Amino acid sequence: MNSGPIVPFLITARLSSVRLPKKLLRELDGTEVVSKVIERGIKAFGADRVVLCTSPLASDEELVHVSERHGIQVHRGHPMDILLRLCGACRERKAMGFVGQTGENPIFQLDHCLRMRDLILEGADLVRVTGLPIGCSPYAISRAALETILALKEEEDTGFWGYFLNRPELFNVVMFEAGADLYLPEMRLTVDYPEDLELMRAIFALHPGVPDLKDVVATLKGSPNLRAINAMRSQGDLDPEAKERIADFFQRRSTSIRQELEVQRARIW
Repeated sequence: MNSGPIVPFLITARLSSVRLPKKLLRELDGTEVVSKVIERGIKAFGADRVVLCTSPLASDEELVHVSERHGIQVHRGHPMDILLRLCGACRERKAMGFVGQTGENPIFQLDHCLRMRDLILEGADLVRVTGLPIGCSPYAISRAALETILALKEEEDTGFWGYFLNRPELFNVVMFEAGADLYLPEMRLTVDYPEDLELMRAIFALHPGVPDLKDVVATLKGSPNLRAINAMRSQGDLDPEAKERIADFFQRRSTSIRQELEVQRARIW
């Protein structure tokens, strides 16, 4: 059992996808997409520090069964408010923050996760890696930042949570760059469309199990045919009206956010 300050590995996962129904349960090399994420989390943190964060809806029950098979914990929180769901998992464990990944992103580096954990323990509020293929960067968020946003925000749907936390003027944001051997920012390595799944299956046919991202990137750099499989797909984004509302919120409430953050840091640390 681990000891000391708690920074668990949280996996956000639901079965609500419309573009690719039940995408997290689609098999790659005989193992579900979400199981690949769970396996990496266990390798980095141990099964006792990995938590699958889903909803209490019956439609997500299959994810609970997958988690039980892997021997990890489950937190069933708000269906739409992802930040509230993640914070609920942290509250239950009295965690300082967490390192996370979404259930449709099965390829990421364990050393990135561990570096993020250490940065959270050193006082960072948000940590990401830049330059990686889309879907390959885990992320880390402090509990103080989560509690601050939840205390003051005016939006319920926080699926695009980066717009709430990537605010260097308010939070301690740390971005570190991927090395040249991992640099491929224009590439999608996530599972959201049928073409994404086709590419991911092709990758796991060449690199089964828990492949190193460096090997995957090297393969993609040397294979235009593989890169072309999902090249027509682009990453979704928040609609302009919601972006404007959030920007207005931060402009109006910046002083309150700073004050609340100091309160939360003092309480949690």
